[in-house]
Amino acid sequence: MISGSWFERQKNIIDYSLQSLLRRRSKNILILIIFIVLVFAVSSILFITGSLTQEMMITSNDLPDITVQRILGGRQVNVLSSYLPEIEKIPGVEAVETRVWGYFYLASLQANFTIYGMDLNLLEEGEYRKIVNWKNVPDPAENQILSSRPDFRMIIGQGVFELLKDIQMEKAFLFYQPTWQKPIPFDIIGTFKTETELQSNDMMILQTEGARRVLELPPDEFSDLVVHVPNPEEIENIALKIHRYFPELRTITRAQIQNTYATVFNWKSAFVLSSLLVAIFAFLILIWDKASGLSPEEKREIGILKAIGWDTDVVLSVKFWEGLILSGISSLAGILLAYAYIYWLRAPGLREIFIGWSTIYPSFKLMPDVDPKFLLLIITISVVPYLAVTVFPAWKAAITDPDAIMRNI
Repeated sequence: MISGSWFERQKNIIDYSLQSLLRRRSKNILILIIFIVLVFAVSSILFITGSLTQEMMITSNDLPDITVQRILGGRQVNVLSSYLPEIEKIPGVEAVETRVWGYFYLASLQANFTIYGMDLNLLEEGEYRKIVNWKNVPDPAENQILSSRPDFRMIIGQGVFELLKDIQMEKAFLFYQPTWQKPIPFDIIGTFKTETELQSNDMMILQTEGARRVLELPPDEFSDLVVHVPNPEEIENIALKIHRYFPELRTITRAQIQNTYATVFNWKSAFVLSSLLVAIFAFLILIWDKASGLSPEEKREIGILKAIGWDTDVVLSVKFWEGLILSGISSLAGILLAYAYIYWLRAPGLREIFIGWSTIYPSFKLMPDVDPKFLLLIITISVVPYLAVTVFPAWKAAITDPDAIMRNI
């Protein structure tokens, strides 16, 4: 019988529990390994889902209030300039901006670049300057022809730069289509810094007029429109009005994009967890089999402890601490390994499932986002069930007469 204060009793019980775990180290090491793998798999999925959702939500805060696209025959087509004054007349609309963007496929690299047209002076002189690495600006004396053509300049993502460096076009790139008479050279004046890699890795930011030439966009047409609404409460109503006045136009609000991001990542995490469900279920069965079945030695031990005067609650406390120590160590190790895998190693193999496969793939660094509710969920599906399958068999043995236990072994 363990005596003394409550703290002394718990200290003695924990010490006895540790000794008991060490005596059956072979069985417990197997459970420990299975447990760590299970917690690692679930934690990794929850961590990458939370981080990507958080990163995309932060990025989406800079998205326009309403994006307007023109749909013809179920496909997106260019928006005519005639829509601008009509949309600007709608009450509550502050301004309407035009956008020029598209894609350029380079067959030699089998890569698809995202082309976006804008005034590069905003990057050279404005607040955006800090996100661009300007070390790749060529010396005007070295390349007078390209540097003298401001409409044929561009800033590219790091992934694009690495690909172009392989074909020795890191200072200037020649856009070419079979229908063109000659290629169009563009001066590369900088690259986006690595912290923007998740958004900019496959991008080519061209001067607007140069982007029109590459995308073959007529002067009075645009890829889409951006509508700015100062009152957030009016965004949905104005989007509905635009669609009502012009049924051929599709409106996309910032909230809809954010909901899409969250839905996509949650769906992918559910898909991965479902794919792992068979393995997780098998692991749980193995843990249940190893933990719930008391060996003859364990039954004999419980019988001896009862025979020498140990109370049932003390025996259950021993088993409780055994389960808590084993599951706690396993959960902590699994969570730490998942943290290192996601945030230090950048989730190789798993990130492709969530982001997608691409020739120009960002080697991004995820922003740590460990939500307390994720940790609570991990504990709920790991520690709590394990405690149940370890304490319940011990309780059945502890309430049985010690003499009967000893005879039946």
